[in-house]
Amino acid sequence: MGSITTLVSPNTPLGQFPAFAYPASKTLLNALTGWFAVELDDTPIKINSVCPGYNATDLNNDLGTQHPAEGAKVVVRAATLPADGPSGGFFDVNGPVLW
Repeated sequence: MGSITTLVSPNTPLGQFPAFAYPASKTLLNALTGWFAVELDDTPIKINSVCPGYNATDLNNDLGTQHPAEGAKVVVRAATLPADGPSGGFFDVNGPVLW
């Protein structure tokens, strides 16, 4: 929901969602990710956004398509990046996601 590339791509089901606060907040979060990554470029701090996917949780009445442990994989990967790891990106469990 935060990827403008995905939202405006032809035939994406996400493009059918109206512009509510949720996708707007995700897009803002991604913009902040880029800004902080530039600001902290000369430090060892890595700044990235991650998408854990649609996890079955109490928030969505367990309607998510995957167990939260699957969603946690991308979060753990981002939290344990090596010193030469990426910064300023948006990632899901499969890797980089287009902005």
